Amino acid sequence: MAQTLKTNLMMALAIGFLISTVFMSIPSMRDGTSDWSGVEFPGMAAAYLFWGALSDSVFWGTVIGWAANAVVYSLPAFAVVSIFTALKSLQLR
Repeated sequence: MAQTLKTNLMMALAIGFLISTVFMSIPSMRDGTSDWSGVEFPGMAAAYLFWGALSDSVFWGTVIGWAANAVVYSLPAFAVVSIFTALKSLQLR
């Protein structure tokens, strides 16, 4: 059971990092604003919160934003993967 939970968590984190990478790489299309800016918000809020602690580094701000988005987007992925795993185990019984 613990191995299944660990596998589900790793799969969900991988999905979260992939989604975060896609959202962070979408360029702004109009006047420096993007219709997708709302999906980047959890990570950007974390980046702005820690921006001063990291000496205004754009690189580290982006890394924090990317990682925070990955964690936020991995939570729903973890729920979906866990549900599919539970349904699969019920089907095998």
